[in-house]
Order: sequence, then C-alpha cells, then structure tokens
Amino acid sequence: MRLRTGDRQKMMEMLKPSASMKIPKFAGSIISVDDRQPPFEYIKGERMWFYMAYDIGAQCYTTWVYGKTKEGLIVDFYRQMVRNYAEWGLNLPAELECESSLNSSFRDTLLKPGNMFQFVKIKANEARGKYIERKNRDQRYVDEKKMDGWIARPFAKDEANQAGQETKELIDYDVIVERVLTAYEKYNNSPHPLHGNMSRWEFFCSQQHPKLHPINWRGILPYIGHKTQTSCKVGIVRLNNGECLLGENGVICIGDNLIRLMKQIEGEQIEVFWLDDNDGNILKALAYIKDNYICELLPKPRFSRARIEQTDEDKIAMELMYHYIQTVESYGNIKKKEIEYITVFEDPVQVSDFGAFRIRELHANDSFFSKNIEVSETEILDNNDDDEDNFVYVETKFQRPLKDRF
Repeated sequence: MRLRTGDRQKMMEMLKPSASMKIPKFAGSIISVDDRQPPFEYIKGERMWFYMAYDIGAQCYTTWVYGKTKEGLIVDFYRQMVRNYAEWGLNLPAELECESSLNSSFRDTLLKPGNMFQFVKIKANEARGKYIERKNRDQRYVDEKKMDGWIARPFAKDEANQAGQETKELIDYDVIVERVLTAYEKYNNSPHPLHGNMSRWEFFCSQQHPKLHPINWRGILPYIGHKTQTSCKVGIVRLNNGECLLGENGVICIGDNLIRLMKQIEGEQIEVFWLDDNDGNILKALAYIKDNYICELLPKPRFSRARIEQTDEDKIAMELMYHYIQTVESYGNIKKKEIEYITVFEDPVQVSDFGAFRIRELHANDSFFSKNIEVSETEILDNNDDDEDNFVYVETKFQRPLKDRF
C-alpha cells in the first residue's frame, strides 16, 4: 500500500520518469501556456497574476495578460492571443499545451481540437509536462532574484533560494508590470539559442510552419467574443457605435450574394459575436440567428463628399457603396411585389518588415504604434428618397401657375 504524499509534484519526480523531446524546427508548431505570480508584493500579502504563451520553436513569448486576480484572466488571454496574431498577420499556432485548472471549462468548446487550435494537450497538475514551467523558473531565479522586493520560496530545494529573515519590500503595481514586460521584450530580442544569426523574435516572424491553418473565427468568437443584440435594416447593422455591411470571407457582398443574405437577415433580430483589435476597432464580427451562422459583418466604407478631395480609395469605396445600395433597392422592389400579390402567414414561434520586438505598454508614444490617422466626424445621411446621393435626379416637366407659387 502506497501512502498518500502531500506533494504531488515530488511524488511524480520519484515515481514517474520523464520523456525527452526535440525542440520544434518551426515557429507556430506548438505553444506552451501557464499562469505565474511574479515574486513581488504590491500590497502586504498580495501578488499580481500573469498568464503567458511561449512559442517553443521560436523560444519567445507571444501573448501576456495580467491582473490583480485570476478572475476573467483566461478569457482575456485567448482574446489577446487572437488580437496579437491577427495584428502580426500570422495564423494561430497548430498546438496548445496548457494546465487544466483554468482551461478545463473550454475543453469541449474553444479548446476542442479544430476550433482555435488543431491539437490540444491539457495537463492536470503536472509541472514537468509544460515547457513554459522551466522558463518561469529561469525568470524567477535568474532575472527577478536580482531585483528589489524579490520574495523567496520558504521551501525551495536550493538553500540559496529559500526565504530568509529579511523584511519584504513592497513594490508598486505598475513597477512590477513594467519589470515583467521589459524582461519579455529584452528576452524576445536576444539571439535565438539554435540560430544565433537572428533574434528569437525574428525567428518567430520568419520561420512560421507552412501548414498552419487560417484563424477559425467561427470556432472562436462564439466562446470568447463580445456578444451584442442588434438588427439589420436596409442591409445595415449598427454595431459598436458604427455601421456594418453584410459580407463573406472578408469581402462585402453585392448582387445575388447580398440578396441571398438579405432574405435571411433583413428586418431580423440578430446576435453578433465580435472582437476588437489592439486599437479598439472591430477586428471580426459574425452574425447569428438562433445559433445559426448567417454572415460576416464588415465596416461600412467611407469616402469624401467633396469630389476634388476624392482619392482612388474613395472612388473604390463609392463604387462599392453604389452597387450595394442598388442591390438593396432591388431586393426592396422584389419584396414589394411579393407583398402586392402574396399574402404571407408567419409560422408560430416554436419554443512583414520585422524590426525589433516591442511591447505596446512600454512604448505607447512611439511612432511604431502611432498611426497617422485623420480623425473626422462621420456623417450619417438620412434615408431620404430626395437626397442627391441616391444618384438618381428627377426633374418635373411642368411648372405650376404663378398664383399657385405664392
């Protein structure tokens, strides 16, 4: 009979041998994720939480979120991962290895193989099973140990890492964040251990596995996206203080494709699952009706009202909107004829240039992240049949008598 030990990790070290595995040859093949608490207190007895992703092939950090508690941290983490990879123009990694405690609730949804990742390996309380654990240890005992306020483990194996009698120094919360992010930035820009002619970050950007799958938005957004109830009116959906048009595969639909979508969505209440990017703009939005996917929603194009100021992009946007409006009007005429000749009974409701790696939070004012975007007030025109922007001008062929004009 084997007695139950109080330390599962020590028991596994004594009874379970570990396997030896090769480092992946490509970036994006597999990432290892885990949470950690930097060994500093910002108030007495309180330490902050980080959740990170580490690309094993590239040997660099790719995603990080942080907070004062674990509450909501895992959802923010996967949202941020999608934002980062989309901003970098990269596909999501093929495989994920993670711990069970925070990820088990996503086992049959987001982390079901084929949704966000092709392969998923969830480890239940097995520190040696996750590659990122050894990186967390190096960060704690190599880099952070030299910093003020470092907290030792009371029962560390190495005597040099055990807690002494020193008084714990409190470190400001923002200082801890800056320390950790600065360490990640420096680490990612250091030489790759197997390819010294490039940095870890350069390897990550240039050596992505060629067989990675595109981001599976329909397998991701229903589980971690923001959810908004809205409706579709004359082919326009209001979302996040803006207007969106109907589309598919990243392209605004016109013609028969738009009419097909409007037959399903026009005048209906819809649920939109969407995600914002690192600048707060809509990154991707998907429309659903009663859990059935309908289409993608894309930002409504804008163009200059003044012809003399119109650029080539303005002319393309204007042409696209012209065809979109024509299609919506055509659909309206079809529905009008159906109403005139058919009585409809409703069914009852049934119940890149890579450069150096930089972290946004540390370089908020750098031109690298500052985009020279001209901000102007959006003008939303009334849907008025007499508006000149409907492109059709009607002139009466008669004049009223003089007496009727006064």
